Amino acid sequence: MENQYVLYASDFDNTLVPLGESCPRKEVERAVQNLKAQGATFVICTGRSQSSLCGSKKLLGKLKFDYAVCNNGAHIIDAKGQTISKITLTNEEMYALVDFCEDYDYPLQFAFSDGYYAYVGYDLVKESFQKLAQAGTNLIVLDGEDQDRHLDEMPVSAFLMFPPDGLERFREKYGYLGLEFLPIANVYDIGDWCSYDVMRSGVDKGKSLTALCESLEIPMSKVVATGDGHNDLGMIRAAGLGCAMENAPQAVKDAAVRVLPSARKEGVAPLLNELWSCVKD
Repeated sequence: MENQYVLYASDFDNTLVPLGESCPRKEVERAVQNLKAQGATFVICTGRSQSSLCGSKKLLGKLKFDYAVCNNGAHIIDAKGQTISKITLTNEEMYALVDFCEDYDYPLQFAFSDGYYAYVGYDLVKESFQKLAQAGTNLIVLDGEDQDRHLDEMPVSAFLMFPPDGLERFREKYGYLGLEFLPIANVYDIGDWCSYDVMRSGVDKGKSLTALCESLEIPMSKVVATGDGHNDLGMIRAAGLGCAMENAPQAVKDAAVRVLPSARKEGVAPLLNELWSCVKD
């Protein structure tokens, strides 16, 4: 009988790979390999940049994606790493972020094609990334405090940290830009500060995944999506079968059709083996 689902889209960190582990677990690798062997398309949808996702063979393990939606939807690549679409920040948007963060000395970094560059607060961002690297996240930040990297190409997204009232103050001054601020877990151990990924208005994993599926002539009703964060809400809602991880915030679980075991437990493997019946050796 023909499978109801033909494409699997998944977040990476804390969905395919538990935070703190350096690569996918064997059961997840086998489940993804099995669905691909049965002709399904595998798409990684992540907040990571292309350089972070593809910079280490160990990070992906035996996972081989057909497409990757990077930077929360701002950049889509194929299996060879070739760009399918890219939405970059404008000069005005980038300089607004730089000016605001410089005024208050808030850490700020931008994602470029070759890596993450810290434009403000490099030492603090580097220290934070080193802690994450020890936890197996394979993230590297470069010194961009000379602020000239954007002269070659514009960044696709930004990351910043500021106190709880920082977002409100930014929007009071630059709200007209309509930038998207996606809250992410405070893994940087800076008191009650908030961390955000920042993209252009309208950039979203769900919208980018939908556009990719349209180009592949795959209806969203035939898509399975799994994720654990607020940045996964769009694709979970757009997919025919949207699933949240047990470790996801309640709002994400409320939007899902099914809630899966934590990535630290069985994770996505049982679902994939259920939908694409495991092929026996």
